Amino acid sequence: MYICICKGIRESDVQELGRAGLTCPKKLASSLELNDKKNCCGRCIKNIDKFVALAEEFSCSQSPVLG
Repeated sequence: MYICICKGIRESDVQELGRAGLTCPKKLASSLELNDKKNCCGRCIKNIDKFVALAEEFSCSQSPVLG
């Protein structure tokens, strides 16, 4: 599912960054080029916490569930 139409960013793109260990808001914004005011409406950078939460959900640093 697309979560940023301006940049064509999908949930899977953010999940992949999370798997690579990128969960810092500044690093996510930079990697996804959300600071590009010419080619982006700015909604995503205002809601970067949602991107961070999605990335953290798939972060390798989280402990695996044992069962």
